Amino acid sequence: MRIRPDTSGFQPDGDASWVDPSTGDRMSAHFFDLVPSLPAGLDDVPRLRYELAVQTAEVGGLVEAFVVTLDGVPALLQVVKLPLPDRPGQVFVASVTVPKAESSVVLKLIAFEGSMTGAREAALLSDTISETGSPDAFYSPHPYAPGTQPKLPWHRGDDPRLDQRFPDHPLSRARRWLRHVLATAKLDPAFGALPAFGSPVSVAIGLPIGPFLPLWTVNEQMTFWRLQDADAVRALLGRGGTDRRPVTDTEGCEAGWLYPANGVLVLSPGLPPVPVTPVSDETAYTSLTSEEIVAAFDWIGELSVAAGERAEMLLVRTASTADGADKHVLMALQVHDGDRANPSCVVETSPIPAGAQFWDTLPPLPTPDTAGFARVRDEDHARTDGRLTMWAVQTWDVHPFRLMLSYKPNPDLR
Repeated sequence: MRIRPDTSGFQPDGDASWVDPSTGDRMSAHFFDLVPSLPAGLDDVPRLRYELAVQTAEVGGLVEAFVVTLDGVPALLQVVKLPLPDRPGQVFVASVTVPKAESSVVLKLIAFEGSMTGAREAALLSDTISETGSPDAFYSPHPYAPGTQPKLPWHRGDDPRLDQRFPDHPLSRARRWLRHVLATAKLDPAFGALPAFGSPVSVAIGLPIGPFLPLWTVNEQMTFWRLQDADAVRALLGRGGTDRRPVTDTEGCEAGWLYPANGVLVLSPGLPPVPVTPVSDETAYTSLTSEEIVAAFDWIGELSVAAGERAEMLLVRTASTADGADKHVLMALQVHDGDRANPSCVVETSPIPAGAQFWDTLPPLPTPDTAGFARVRDEDHARTDGRLTMWAVQTWDVHPFRLMLSYKPNPDLR
């Protein structure tokens, strides 16, 4: 385990999970082999707290967040309150996250209210009325994000100075557990020595669709990022000005450096930095429209034209070996009889896109498991390349987000 908590008083309850038999509180340890999706770096506490409060407001409320040290390594402490889904009451989720440049570990405690709910709040509300003559002072604007309206508002009962008065309340138990964790939990030394969160991460550029951009780390892990100006980013990609990462000896994909804590993607020292915001996989996958997917492939067709003008071939391929590394569409210009002024437009794909629109009408190529189409270059060059590519890709059973564009020299034009 990359993080080892003190499990005294807890009983095993599954893999890296424990339960306190006296309270029912559940502790668990987690490792995430992904770039952390924290909205700010640990060195920017005001922004970090604000963004976390905004994110949590839709489902419950952020009670508190602090930057702390666990086993000598910077970490994020959080307490969140959520409504119970199946009965009255609340659950308090306390966590300590140790983020690194490309991964993180989390220790978490889930503490439920019992059958008697709201006792802490009721007692303090009564105190408030006695002291002020009104219940209004019980609730306060959120201390980190005053303009938000959390589903569970911040109130007097969230104050840690009241834990001693209500020692058995789940919020008091959660804070007591956090203090114990910070004093006793140990990190695996190899994990503790990894580059800190906020260090730049080398990423390969996925296929931007709508406002979302997937980024791939060197170990083929994908994260999603929302673009502030998606059209401006698409205007930077595929034009030969970005950095590249080798795919083979002669082929490379566009790449860059992600600064996750700052929300910045650098495509090249000569290009403007790209502001990005982390989003969940679910948000990216469920927010797309069919029109945005079609527009992405029309854009790919435009890039095939630009690649030809640079004497390069453009390939659309699966980004992960898990999706089949041999699946690709190649778009290129081909010279016949030395007539470089009038090259043909060629689109080849493997595997053969059985059942795909248009592709089913073509005879097979001599090359096994490959289909291709060549035509005279015309003003509809870009749209034709894009649509042929889309129809082929649709037979791969691979979501377009799991694709990548790459480039290699075109010997016919060199």
